[in-house]
Amino acid sequence: MSKSTHTTTSNEQFSNNHQSTITNYMYLGLLPFFIGAFGPWVFIDYEPFFIKAFLLYSFIIFSFLAGALWAIALFVIPQNTMIQEQESGLAQEHGSRYIHSAIIFSLWPLACYFLAPLYATGLMLLGFLLLLFWEKKVINILYPLWYKALRHKITFIVIACHMLTLLNIIRV
Repeated sequence: MSKSTHTTTSNEQFSNNHQSTITNYMYLGLLPFFIGAFGPWVFIDYEPFFIKAFLLYSFIIFSFLAGALWAIALFVIPQNTMIQEQESGLAQEHGSRYIHSAIIFSLWPLACYFLAPLYATGLMLLGFLLLLFWEKKVINILYPLWYKALRHKITFIVIACHMLTLLNIIRV
């Protein structure tokens, strides 16, 4: 068994063994999104606080996801895909693309931080969509099937919370 096959198998085994823990943490991670998006409907006087807290949490979660891409670009992709591309000369080009993408995604929330809440929320919504699309297109083969399905579901719930927050901002 080759080293990359062994690594992939052990990674899948680890994630499958911890599927319920990962799933629980992902669903618990939605709570601050729900509180930030629905809070202004209950506590109208604190709407600016809920919007700021929602955006701050959105920045943190997006940075966390982008940080994972950084590690994948540096350590996982070179072992799994670039070995096969070395014969065609694409390894160097693709390696740079993965690293550049990870950096752009990592800096996305920082750029949004300096914008007005309406624009920051809209761009974060777009960022979560682009991040999911990029993962599906580039690194989806690294994820087990249960995680892919869960990641899609969680991302679309997060996007719905961003849409509700946009509505909260507009209705003020």
